[in-house]
Amino acid sequence: MSDEEELDAAGALAVDDDRDELLEEMSMDERKGRLKQARWNVFMYLGIAAILFGFALFPMPFSADYDGFTNSAEKDIGLVWGLPIDGEDIFDVPMNIEVTASKPPSEANVNIGVYVLEQKDCQSNLGEFTTIAKDGGTHEYQYQETTTSVLPEGVYEFEFRVDPGHYCVIAEYLNATGATIGQPSDGMSVSGKLYPNQFIGGFLGILCLLLSGFAFVGAQKHGKALRAILEGENESTESKVLAAAGPTGPPSPGPSGPPGAGPSNPPAAAGPTSPPSSEPDVDSATDTGPIEGEFIPAEDGFFFKQMPDGSYEQTVYVQNEDGTYHPYEE
Repeated sequence: MSDEEELDAAGALAVDDDRDELLEEMSMDERKGRLKQARWNVFMYLGIAAILFGFALFPMPFSADYDGFTNSAEKDIGLVWGLPIDGEDIFDVPMNIEVTASKPPSEANVNIGVYVLEQKDCQSNLGEFTTIAKDGGTHEYQYQETTTSVLPEGVYEFEFRVDPGHYCVIAEYLNATGATIGQPSDGMSVSGKLYPNQFIGGFLGILCLLLSGFAFVGAQKHGKALRAILEGENESTESKVLAAAGPTGPPSPGPSGPPGAGPSNPPAAAGPTSPPSSEPDVDSATDTGPIEGEFIPAEDGFFFKQMPDGSYEQTVYVQNEDGTYHPYEE
C-alpha cells in the first residue's frame, strides 16, 4: 500500500468516526428528550385520571325534614344532569336516599314510601303523579316502599336510577292499606346523594388511564434504546479499534512442516541418463525470510497491522519513541 492510499484510509476512518459520534450524540439527546416527555405524560395522565375518578365519585348531597303541615318530607333537588337518553339504561344517574324514622306514628304496621318525580314545580299538587308512581310502569315517576314495619330511630335506604331532568322527592308514612298517615308531632329526616358525574368522569378517567398506558409503553421503548446506546459507549478502546480494523479472524496458517515427498514413481525404463545439472533448482528454493506488514494508524494513537495478503492481525499496536511498534497492553 502506498503512502497516499494509507493517508486516504486513515482520513476515511477519521471522518467515519466523527460522523458516527455526531449521529450517536444526536440520537442520544433525542432519546433522552423523548424519554423524559413520555415519563411526564405517564404521570400527567395518571394525575388527570385520579382527578376525574374523584370527580365521578363525588356526590351531590341533599336533605329534607318532616313537615307537619303536609305530613311528609319533601325536597326540590333541582336539575340532575347527565346523558340525555330516555328510559332505564346504564347511563342513568344513581340516587341513594336514606330515611330515618326519628318518630314514626304510634300505629301498627307503619311503612315508609318514597317518591321520585320528574317535575319542575315541586310546590304544585303532585297527588296525581304519586298515583302514577305507585302504579309503576314509567321511568319519570318512581316509587319504593319498605317491606317491613318501621321502628323508632330506624334507618332505611332506597336506591333509584333516574334520567337527567328536574326532580322532586317525597317521603311519607303509610299504614297497612297504603294510605298516608301522620301527625304534626311525628318526625322523619331524609338525606340523599346524587352521582350525576359518575359516567362522564368515569369514562374520561378510563380514557386517561389508557393514554397513560400508551405513554408508559413508549417510555419503555425509549429507555431500552437509550440503554443500548449507553452500553455501546462503554465498549473498550481495544474493541472499537478491532471493530474498525476490518476482518477479525486471523490469517489462515501455512504449512506446518517441510514439503512432503511427492508420490512414488515406478522405476523408469532403462536408458541413457543425463548428468545432473550444476545449477540449483530455482522453483524448489523457498523464501524463509520474515513476512513484513504495514502498520495502519487508527484513532487515539493506536495502529493495526495489515498483512501483504490484505488480512489484519488481531493485535493492537502502539508506536515507541524510536519508531518501532509493540503490542498494546491494557
